[in-house]
Amino acid sequence: MERRNFVRGAGLAGVLAAGAAPAIVHAQTNIRWRIASSFPKSLDTLFGVCDVFAAHMKDMSGGKFIITTHAAGELMPAFGVLDGVSNGTVEMANTAPYYFFGKDPTYALDCAIPFGLNQRQMNAWMFEGNGMKLLREFYAKVNVVNFSMGNTGAQMGGWYRKEIKSVKDLEGMKMRISAFAGRVLAKLGVVAQTLPAGEIYQALEKGTIDASEWIGPYDDLKLGLHRVAPH
Repeated sequence: MERRNFVRGAGLAGVLAAGAAPAIVHAQTNIRWRIASSFPKSLDTLFGVCDVFAAHMKDMSGGKFIITTHAAGELMPAFGVLDGVSNGTVEMANTAPYYFFGKDPTYALDCAIPFGLNQRQMNAWMFEGNGMKLLREFYAKVNVVNFSMGNTGAQMGGWYRKEIKSVKDLEGMKMRISAFAGRVLAKLGVVAQTLPAGEIYQALEKGTIDASEWIGPYDDLKLGLHRVAPH
């Protein structure tokens, strides 16, 4: 298999085939790749990991493997990064695979599902329980090689413009929530919508949506969700 074709892509708040990079560097003077993120630069953990990764690759290669990092919307829309890597528009992507649940529910297993694995269990499955092998077989169908690039663990239940006092209050609520979790809440009457991080605050502020979940206290604070959805 040609090495360049093998090292194509990304996965789980995840990314590239780093192990193959040094061999490539020996064969060429300089390598310049781009990583397209699904996240805005304000999220210094989710997007910031791209900068950390790029810096390490530059250091490991003696400055010969240069990766430029690009926030959502710079090279392509937040939810366009999977197709971007798959069709070779960009070399890498940093994303949350459950965004692509609509293409195939399997993508959610490479990220998070309701009542699924916690952080330690996810790591154990990925690296000791054959999870990575199974996912590699799945991603190969779309010309992508996935690597873990973060693990958020359990996520928050959400931020709401109005106080929720009973399950009945969820009926008809428009909530930004992704993938499998949205399908679960739909059973309770919630109208699930998928929005990228950079659009959530404005949608809550305008009342386009009534509620949103994101990740957890640190990243939710960065987005300022508590200011427009205090419950």
